[in-house]
Amino acid sequence: MKRKLSFFVAGMTKISRIFAFVIAIAVAYVPERAAAQQCGNSNYDEFGAFLGIGYYNGEINPSRPFYRPKPALGLNLRHVINSRYAASFQAIWCALEGRDSDFTSEYQKWRNVSFKNQIVELSLQGEINFLPLEPGNDARRCTPYVAAGPGLVVGAFEREGLRFCIPFGVGVKFCPNETVTISAEWKYRKLFSDVLDGITDDRYNLSYGEGAARQRSFLGNDDCYAFFGVVLSFRPNGAGSHNCSAYY
Repeated sequence: MKRKLSFFVAGMTKISRIFAFVIAIAVAYVPERAAAQQCGNSNYDEFGAFLGIGYYNGEINPSRPFYRPKPALGLNLRHVINSRYAASFQAIWCALEGRDSDFTSEYQKWRNVSFKNQIVELSLQGEINFLPLEPGNDARRCTPYVAAGPGLVVGAFEREGLRFCIPFGVGVKFCPNETVTISAEWKYRKLFSDVLDGITDDRYNLSYGEGAARQRSFLGNDDCYAFFGVVLSFRPNGAGSHNCSAYY
């Protein structure tokens, strides 16, 4: 365990350190912000959990969606700025998997590699609602949204430690009452690493011609993965600072 930890730290890039620092600040800030809410402000905080599936794209699976889906679990902290904009912090765990034997390519049958990589992703994301979202307002309780931002991934990357990624995707939010938000979302991850699946240069055999060449070409594209699931969030103060007991 100690050896793995030192391996991850040694492999951190400068940009990874910067985003690790930003994420650490966010984790400390969000709970503090929730406790300091005052009446009259138009923003509020939500605390929730993510439950869904994750799947991988790379040399083994270049394009098949929802390939070998695996359970994904996480935490979601969201700071709502107003009815249109929000910022969220996510921490998600998943065990991604892939096997050459799942495909009909003769080249992949020869290579016959497989992998299973447990990852933990930490990310900061900005969210933009297409429609105004106001808890407690029946006319404004549902909206589609888009989200994107920077993230860090910890996993068993060959010769690498923490890696940088960019999550981006779409979703739908629904507020059944003043204390709950339910979000269904699909977000793809552009990973700045090509060894999530453990496939390196020495796993290729160019005697297979075009098949091997196509596989090698993915070395320049990096691996990717995606999460699809539901976020269940709660507002400790009802609709946040929209509610003021002194006023009522």
